Amino acid sequence: MMKRRLFLILLAACLGLSACQAQGLGGDAPANPGTTGPDDTPAATLDPIVEAPTEPVPELPEIPEGEGLGLNGLDSRLIAYLLANGFEKESFAVSPLSLKAALALTALGAEGETQAQILSTLGCSSPEELTQWYASVLVGAADFDGRITGSDKADCAYRVVNAIFHNLDCDGAFREEYKLQAAKALAAEAESYPAGEITGAINRWVNDQTGGMIPSIVADASQSAAVLVNALYLKTKWLEAFGESPLTKFTTCTGETVEKEFITRTAKFDYYQDQDCQMVVLPLQGGVQMALILGSGGNLPAKLEAAQSRKVQVSLPKFEVETSFDKKELVDCLRALGCGRMFVDGAAEFDPMFTKELYVDDILQKTRVKVDENGLEAAAATAVVMMRATAMPNPEPPVEFTADQPFQFVIFRRDAAPELLFWGQVMD
Repeated sequence: MMKRRLFLILLAACLGLSACQAQGLGGDAPANPGTTGPDDTPAATLDPIVEAPTEPVPELPEIPEGEGLGLNGLDSRLIAYLLANGFEKESFAVSPLSLKAALALTALGAEGETQAQILSTLGCSSPEELTQWYASVLVGAADFDGRITGSDKADCAYRVVNAIFHNLDCDGAFREEYKLQAAKALAAEAESYPAGEITGAINRWVNDQTGGMIPSIVADASQSAAVLVNALYLKTKWLEAFGESPLTKFTTCTGETVEKEFITRTAKFDYYQDQDCQMVVLPLQGGVQMALILGSGGNLPAKLEAAQSRKVQVSLPKFEVETSFDKKELVDCLRALGCGRMFVDGAAEFDPMFTKELYVDDILQKTRVKVDENGLEAAAATAVVMMRATAMPNPEPPVEFTADQPFQFVIFRRDAAPELLFWGQVMD
């Protein structure tokens, strides 16, 4: 079954449920008045809490209608938030799909306003709609092998997998109904480890699922009650390999000139150009495509729709981009989107998931994308850390597309249910 979900390694979600109050781990912290008793009966009804009072809600940049950077609302808002909060001039990559898969694991175990906020952020009206969306993701992964022909099949993979980890030394456990739902709807494996072993177990799982591209996702999960993890892995080849070219000058975002190894190919590709940008779409094995954009990357869906087949001479540098979101960037983005209740100790509603009160302490993601003359390899891991509460040849000359300056890249599946797998930019 796992092999049927080969493709991108979106190591997308380690969900951290608030700090562990286990014997020997959390000390003798006083019981929260809203936690459940020994018989799992709620001891008190939670009062509504809007946001943690000491943390102002981040502002989300406005995205004019029709100017989205991704394939759906969350894709665009995530990218816009990162660009407006420290990443505008940085080379980086993010995996919207991996984050969404991790949030799906979280939503299935939530209830009340907490679940409503997560579903709204994901663009779903119900848990049923959420599971239908994820089913389409799994179908795309399962169909990947069928799109690969000949000897290339062994060199291509698409994997979208989930797992939920329980800390045995923390008070409480996953509810059986949640484990069954997570397995059925999201194909999530459930694992349990003592505090001294859970960090290594999570990181080994992520390393295995991403082909070693992401060796670890959490630094220390020994105090976490539960960690929800998504892994995405993609390895695929160009339909026809690129040729290598001599060292070529590349102008960075600061105006500095550096030399890079470039790859080049002249062929017919989907191509779009206006006064603000150039975009070329490069096909890969398995129905995957990579769009390269010079200039404005806004209104991506419309540009993809308007692109036409043209003979294009494409030149781009080999590149490798590796990014860690481990400074609450994803937490702040979700809070800006109105999805803040799950982060509030004492207000988060995860009773369907766990026998004790939990909240999300952090959301981590690591990504890595490598592109060369043969194709691309990409991986992402997202961890939600949960704590206990407290045609004919064209006679015209080819269009030139030379990425010798900062550019954006978009890796996506373009089928009945298109998904943005990775978005990134190369600035230096």
